[in-house]
Amino acid sequence: MSRGMLTILGLSLASCGCVERRFVIEANIPNAQVYINEQPIGAAPAHTPFEYYGYYTITLSHPGYETLRQRIHVVAPWYAYPPFDFFAEVLWPFPIRDVRRYYFELQPARQPNRDELLQRAEQLRQQGQNLPPPRAATPPRANPDNLPPVPAPLPPADPLIPPVGPASPSS
Repeated sequence: MSRGMLTILGLSLASCGCVERRFVIEANIPNAQVYINEQPIGAAPAHTPFEYYGYYTITLSHPGYETLRQRIHVVAPWYAYPPFDFFAEVLWPFPIRDVRRYYFELQPARQPNRDELLQRAEQLRQQGQNLPPPRAATPPRANPDNLPPVPAPLPPADPLIPPVGPASPSS
């Protein structure tokens, strides 16, 4: 084979196989903040690559709206299972794009009813008054000789593990 053919073959093999996995998260409220597994992604509509198939927790928040948290299961396609995964990731000469789109509806934040809020506060106050008093902490014992505290005893040594420390002279 000529050197040019080897170069072309090498470049074609280097460009083979590629699976691009991407989330696209959309919401009914533009610019809602998107988090995937507690990591900020950006404002909706947001997109980000993902590396594995499985469970993800998607959170969307926006002022004036209820925070939405949803656990989703991203199911692996057929080409993500052995032995097809090797073929798709390494040998297939064209890129494979796996785009997962999710749309979420945020609800306006519910304003608490003032009377309900006061009633609940009164219930909590009553519960707090019915709790037993906290136990007093026992005062530390006096140390008349100002001796340092005695350390806790060490667990017994394992006979199979040699001791660590300075080497003892052998007889």
